[in-house]
Amino acid sequence: MSPEVPPGWRAAPMVRAWENRLGAQGWKLDSLEPLDILNRRHGEGMLFALLNAEGRDPEGKPLLPYVLLRGAACVVVPVVRNRETGEKKFLMILQRRVGSGDLSLEFPAGMVDGDDDPAGTALRELAEETGLRADPASLVPLWDKELYSSPGLSDESLHFYAVDLELDAAAYRALEGGAAGHADEGEHITTTLKTFAAASAGITSLQPLLGLFLHRRRFGDLA
Repeated sequence: MSPEVPPGWRAAPMVRAWENRLGAQGWKLDSLEPLDILNRRHGEGMLFALLNAEGRDPEGKPLLPYVLLRGAACVVVPVVRNRETGEKKFLMILQRRVGSGDLSLEFPAGMVDGDDDPAGTALRELAEETGLRADPASLVPLWDKELYSSPGLSDESLHFYAVDLELDAAAYRALEGGAAGHADEGEHITTTLKTFAAASAGITSLQPLLGLFLHRRRFGDLA
């Protein structure tokens, strides 16, 4: 076992949730070996786990050996309305992403920690990444189940939500070019307001594009 792997890693909520999900579907795990574990910056638990898994699927076929555990995440698609003018736009964020190098246009999103509620996580991420707070009752699921981003390798699942917010004209205008995020955690975020056309033209990753089209599927064109 690598010295970076902490003792008790298999009891981590992320690992337990994945094992329980496979067991409920009839998978049989014979062994599970950690190849690498990445913990959160301030020692607040596991962030990612790369595992070598030996076993068989419900039909008795051997597993592909590697799995990357990331856990659940949530995406919230906010629409904000200017109370004075009636104008409505998508509230999005811009931040640099190391995987692509892009200044990425996205919706507020984040990982669901431990046993946290995905809807509660969505509201927390909205507040942290845009400065806006919403009533839990205003959150609308955009799909009736979690969606897996790359099930051939990872357990990462995504929960998509929508929320509508009404603001006075000054607060609405302040969202264009506003600063947000936690700089001490490497989050340098700028908020921006986009029409559907501008958002779809500027998006460079699948997650926000799916959120945009799920919103259109659920609510139609943004007036």
